[in-house]
Amino acid sequence: MIRGESLLWLRYVLNPSKEMPVVTDWPALVAFCEKQALIGICLPEKCPNNLPQDLLYQWIGHVLLIEQQNIRINERVEQLLGMFEKDGFQCCLLKGQGNSTMYPNPLRRFSGDIDVWIDTKKEHVYQYVICKCSDVKETYKHIHFPVFEDAQVDVHVDPLILFSIRHQRRLRRWIDAYKEEQFNHRIRLPEISGVICVPTLKFNVTYQLGHMLVHLFDEGLGLRHVVDYFYLLSRLEITEKEREELVLTVKSLGMYRFARAIMWVESFVLGLPVEQCIVEPSERLGKQLLEDILEGGDFGHYSKRYRGRTGFYYLGFVEAWRDITLVPMAPREGIARLFSKIRTAVKYFLRFKKTKQ
Repeated sequence: MIRGESLLWLRYVLNPSKEMPVVTDWPALVAFCEKQALIGICLPEKCPNNLPQDLLYQWIGHVLLIEQQNIRINERVEQLLGMFEKDGFQCCLLKGQGNSTMYPNPLRRFSGDIDVWIDTKKEHVYQYVICKCSDVKETYKHIHFPVFEDAQVDVHVDPLILFSIRHQRRLRRWIDAYKEEQFNHRIRLPEISGVICVPTLKFNVTYQLGHMLVHLFDEGLGLRHVVDYFYLLSRLEITEKEREELVLTVKSLGMYRFARAIMWVESFVLGLPVEQCIVEPSERLGKQLLEDILEGGDFGHYSKRYRGRTGFYYLGFVEAWRDITLVPMAPREGIARLFSKIRTAVKYFLRFKKTKQ
């Protein structure tokens, strides 16, 4: 019941012209918002009579901290992109603070890392970053650039990496076809004087769909990402021909079934008009996706499946079983991710066996 109240409240926040729902357990709603990193946008504009005053004051304090954090992150974004451009790199801000500009109150979106897309070879970025900072960590997705003490920066050469090799090749061709426009699309972030490059809405509708898919398998998908996509779809204006091309792209990248699941959550749970959905919603896939989102919370950090469990192989088995259950959402991506984990486990086992000898 409380989960239903929380979702109804979020639906109202995203569609404020609707009637305000009745909330009987405000502490549970606040806990839900914290779990999904939505505490800032869910603060009531008008205080309901049954909302405890002490809880309201704590909530307002939390929101003020989020607003201050957003201002600081926006300043860091301006500094960072200015530094890259001064040193001769074409760069573009991904997700995060760029997404916040689509919100009614941009400063209330919960801020995360600063993700920057740079148009050059990975070895060039690595050499540049290592010259600026000695403590550099590299993953298959990005290079961690510890240039600020109060903001984490991740530098991407590829804005998105899918698990399937075939889909990744298609994705690279698609990105190359549209990347020039992204590095020339500039906006102004709240509370800063300069302008920065962010992807267009038409690019983001495919890119962020893929980003959510990767997060679903890699760490976990939370409602914060889904709300970002809600506002993106609310602002997206495309012709029927462009919509057909979008659907073909989504299908070619193996994201069609996942897109149908997302559209069900966006429309039937969050209240997005069905005509703004990019594909037909699927109730079966959507319910499965929603259950995983609600169980895991933001980035899957609240999931109970790992609690009290240790050991590389046991945890690997838990993750593999979850991947298997998610395969219907994106068959090729799910299977590719599963094989990747098996290869990692085998390499770990062989390395461990060698050290024992």
